[in-house]
Amino acid sequence: MRYNKHVMFMIVFLVIAQYICHAQQVMSVTGTVIDQTTRNPVSILVSFYDRNNKKIGSSKSNSATGYYLVTGLKQGETYKVQLESSDFFKDQYDITLPVSKKYADVSRDFTVKPLVKGAKILLEVPPFELKKSKLRVGAEDYLADIKKMLVLNPGVSVEIHTFPDAEGDPAANEAFTMERAQAIKQYLIDNGVREQKLGVKASGQTDLVNPPPRYKTAKGKRYIGPSYIVIIKV
Repeated sequence: MRYNKHVMFMIVFLVIAQYICHAQQVMSVTGTVIDQTTRNPVSILVSFYDRNNKKIGSSKSNSATGYYLVTGLKQGETYKVQLESSDFFKDQYDITLPVSKKYADVSRDFTVKPLVKGAKILLEVPPFELKKSKLRVGAEDYLADIKKMLVLNPGVSVEIHTFPDAEGDPAANEAFTMERAQAIKQYLIDNGVREQKLGVKASGQTDLVNPPPRYKTAKGKRYIGPSYIVIIKV
């Protein structure tokens, strides 16, 4: 079967158009932003930057729901996502979008830390083993978030508060927890946080807010004295 030039031109045009359409498919990133401490939704500016640090899009999350939407993003691209608000720590993440044959939404939720003098940030995963003052294997993965927070917010100073695993001699407990606080401080200094921004406070008594359990816990689950990052200057 023969095609005339007009038909052949239309076929080529449609093939090229389809290719361009797929090549230019865009994506949107949606999600919610919540306060890490209260777990409530917050209003914060969510901005996406490309590899050349050019802002591609931004959205202010809804104060009632925490919902945000940024669209016009390219498939397969890596973006730096920056979270900014005068009430919360500035934070940033890298997101690489998947490749798809059609328009798609990607879901990504964020938590932000309140930028308030006196606020206490609990290290939810204990960086120490029971009765040990040396950072346990893998603790760096959890402390990296604190390190990033302090590097991105150079005007903030904090104090590291640590507590013992059990009641005992107050002087011995205080010496022990001071070793823990110093271990966290040294990790932060070694990873780019200025020493002048870091204070330490050790306790000889167990934490009144998060005390040891009164009854025997499940097998394999042990209480470890909590560690906090307390904001002392913003």
